[in-house]
Amino acid sequence: MANYRFKEDYHTHFDPKDYLKQYYKNLKGDENEDGSVLPIFKALHEFWSSFNPKGKAPTDTDVRYLEFGGGPSIINLVFACSKVDHIVFSEYAEINRQAVKSWIAGDPDAHDWMPLIEIVLELEQGRTIVDEEKLDFVQNRADELKRKIKSIIPCDAHNAPIVQLDSDDVAKPFDVVSTSLCLEACVSSEVHYKNTVAELCKLLKPNGYLFMNGVLGDTFYYVGKEKFYNFPLTEKLVKEAMIEAGIEIEKFVAISDIPVDFSEACDATALFYTYGRKSVEK
Repeated sequence: MANYRFKEDYHTHFDPKDYLKQYYKNLKGDENEDGSVLPIFKALHEFWSSFNPKGKAPTDTDVRYLEFGGGPSIINLVFACSKVDHIVFSEYAEINRQAVKSWIAGDPDAHDWMPLIEIVLELEQGRTIVDEEKLDFVQNRADELKRKIKSIIPCDAHNAPIVQLDSDDVAKPFDVVSTSLCLEACVSSEVHYKNTVAELCKLLKPNGYLFMNGVLGDTFYYVGKEKFYNFPLTEKLVKEAMIEAGIEIEKFVAISDIPVDFSEACDATALFYTYGRKSVEK
């Protein structure tokens, strides 16, 4: 694995612009397909459209959400926006945290997330947004999301604690913790994977949700010309990790029809998404 990039290389060899261009250039699928949205977008819409926090005290009005290892992407946050009040975004590499901060600040060089926001709004409303209302609808949702992102902080699956929460967030567990295309890129063994999932679950309220999506069987992925190591996950390992951490799995879906943008840049056998609730006993 001499030619692979590993954990420390994310600071110097991971290009956020290359990553977003490479993996999310076709938001509505490949040109030779039916033009429907990517499978993970359908999964995120499914989860968040049915999300209903339980066990909240009458005085506890804020729905709190943590994204772990978000990279330079706000995709999960866009889907969560209408259902949550307080978003904490964590990411290992400063260059990726800065990419999200640049979008929030309105930097003209930041990634354009407006097409994605439009897709999410259309999924929520079950209709096409016509041109005359598009600008206001999309901009209003973008502004709402920027207001709800309360902090952008470091995280590291190799250190304790794995998330460097601000002092106001340390003692307040979350209604939802999600992680996407992250854990396989930062863990080194089955034990490390299970321990990391367990640490994420510790951040959840009883009955809180863990949502994860990623790739199965993948040992590498490219960002531009750089080849980054992945620890190959299996369905069995993912489920065992969730159950041992106290998550009651509600759904696990493996998607073998991998979008071309992904299949050309990695050796994954399938995409997957899964979610479940934290047992009240945990």
